[in-house]
Amino acid sequence: MRKRSLSAAAFSALLSASLLVAQPLAAEPAGFPEFSLQATDAEPVLLGSAATIHSRILDEDRTFLMRVPPKAKKSSEAPVDLTVIYILDAEKHFASAAASAAFFEASRISSLGPAVVVGIVSTDRTRDFTPTASNARRDGSIDEKAALLGGGADKFLEFLTTELRDAAEKRLPAGTRVVRRMLIGHSYGGLFTLHALLTHPERFDAYAALDPSLWWDQGKLAEFARQHGAAGAQSLAKPPQLYTAFASKPRKENTFHLSEGKRFQEETAVTLDKEGIRTQVRFFPDEVHGTVAPPAIFDALKVLFPAGNVQKPSPQ
Repeated sequence: MRKRSLSAAAFSALLSASLLVAQPLAAEPAGFPEFSLQATDAEPVLLGSAATIHSRILDEDRTFLMRVPPKAKKSSEAPVDLTVIYILDAEKHFASAAASAAFFEASRISSLGPAVVVGIVSTDRTRDFTPTASNARRDGSIDEKAALLGGGADKFLEFLTTELRDAAEKRLPAGTRVVRRMLIGHSYGGLFTLHALLTHPERFDAYAALDPSLWWDQGKLAEFARQHGAAGAQSLAKPPQLYTAFASKPRKENTFHLSEGKRFQEETAVTLDKEGIRTQVRFFPDEVHGTVAPPAIFDALKVLFPAGNVQKPSPQ
């Protein structure tokens, strides 16, 4: 696999000078090349690494990006506790997540601690992220001439929490242990994140659904969430947390989306809170759908992992 580089522009809103002094990653296993941001007149500032695995579940090769915090690579008698953040659409959002994690893991205002970021590069978002096959338009009307699309979310979730998780976490340095896992998705990825929470709340300790496409299939997932909540959440020893973000800058074509966001806050969040899922709903009045992800990723880590909220180790 050939070495790749990220443009510095990917960090525009989040990358500060403090992040540019990161230590280069230790040598990765064979076949796991560096994924880096090239610095001018200096050694590369390493953002992470890239690898490709073959998925039997999806019957295709999938590429993922991985950022390992410097602290995880330092030898120590005590194990280093890690949060592993899985983020969808890595080709767009990995840089924002890696920069945000680097900021908060070194901050006194956060309990995040050393954080690994695993980003999954997308191949077919509609297929992988939508829970049902549909030919409905955004306004809810049916396109009778269109073929049904999507519906592969369950299969993708199985891949994500078995094959990909195993491949990524086996690459963690010795002397580390995973104490919590988080899933972040935007748009269709946000829809998928909610689907994962509602059907398998036990698979992650925190979920962040950013401007989720609640309109999909005439809003069936949103209605399911209002009526049924998360399956089995009340039986969990420690139910997960949920963070949701909605881009609320007024736009003519955004009316339905905003109404669904407010309904999510007023109805769905109440249902989930009753099941023990602490739910945060945030609106971003200066952002549109295409710009909300970077600030929302940063905000999600700030809100979900405040100072003093130290996580006890969870079963591997």
